[in-house]
Amino acid sequence: MLKPLDELDEALKQRVFEKPGACIQDVIRPFLLERSESVLRQRIRALELRQLIRLHKTKREIRIFLVD
Repeated sequence: MLKPLDELDEALKQRVFEKPGACIQDVIRPFLLERSESVLRQRIRALELRQLIRLHKTKREIRIFLVD
């Protein structure tokens, strides 16, 4: 059973909305003072599992887009 999205999840989703195609590091950078990088990356992966965002792997980085 999935928990409802909290403020951090909504903020990450909003950041992806504002910067479509940004790499994971650019999306999570403003939140690094609140949570660790590993926690934020797990949150990104959870949003992908919920099919709210889409991750696109390039040669060097992973780009994030909102799901249409």
